[in-house]
Amino acid sequence: MIRRHDQPKPQQKPERNRIVRRKRPPTADAPARASRTPTPTGEKQAVGRRQLRLGTNLSALGRRGRSWLRARWMPVAAAAALLAVAGAGAWAWHSPMLRVGEVEVVGAVSTTESDILQRVDFWGERMFTANLSRAEGAIAELPLVASVEIDRVWPGTVRITVREREPWGSWEQAGVRYTIDREGYVLGHRDPPEGSTTIVSNESYSLRAGDRVDYHAVAAAAEITSQIEKALGTWAVELTYSPGEGIRVRTADGQTALLGDSSGIAYKLAVWARVAEEATARNITYSTIDLRFGDRPVLR
Repeated sequence: MIRRHDQPKPQQKPERNRIVRRKRPPTADAPARASRTPTPTGEKQAVGRRQLRLGTNLSALGRRGRSWLRARWMPVAAAAALLAVAGAGAWAWHSPMLRVGEVEVVGAVSTTESDILQRVDFWGERMFTANLSRAEGAIAELPLVASVEIDRVWPGTVRITVREREPWGSWEQAGVRYTIDREGYVLGHRDPPEGSTTIVSNESYSLRAGDRVDYHAVAAAAEITSQIEKALGTWAVELTYSPGEGIRVRTADGQTALLGDSSGIAYKLAVWARVAEEATARNITYSTIDLRFGDRPVLR
């Protein structure tokens, strides 16, 4: 075996410094990578542009300041507003300016203002707590008052608006003629409307303003005068009332009918018209027709 020890060992070449590229996450301070993205106008964006950190810090400081002010001062402002409202309410509650100091009466003609004010019991009370509904009920009991409405007029006035009963016709009793409204309330001796209905009663006692006559008789008379011409071709010239028999009517052509109360007036007039036709056809004469029983007329 031949061994060669005299040959030199091959020398290894020194390794060069190799560059190793490793990817690592970019830090916050690292500049943005250059990019060339075309803009809509065809220009290229600037590469690596940063915002000024000073401006960012000032903006963040402003936001924190505003949040701190809202957190600190909004409850204080709300509490101050609440105290102001409470103080204003307490002042208004105890202020003499907000007490009833004046009462106005509107619409009263036949009813005297003194009669109305005597029924008012809220003088000097607070405007907020004055019991207006109780006063309305008391004033509505006056005989000539049809309705009443009471309103607050700030700061210290109460207005009473009265609607009085309106004249409808006349009620003659015991030789005295009284003006009445459509519901039968006596309004005194004021003039009734021109051409209105007059009912003559055979009762003998006197009446005064605020009294109420038989409202069934008044309702019957109102319906008779409005419907008789259409049903019979004539009109009423006299209406009389008796507590025992109700309303009696005499027409311009000399017929007389006893109609009783106000129930079924239209039907009673229709029966009367039918009887009048048959009486004329059969040559039957009569002085009075009793229609109190509806479809069972009685001729006299």
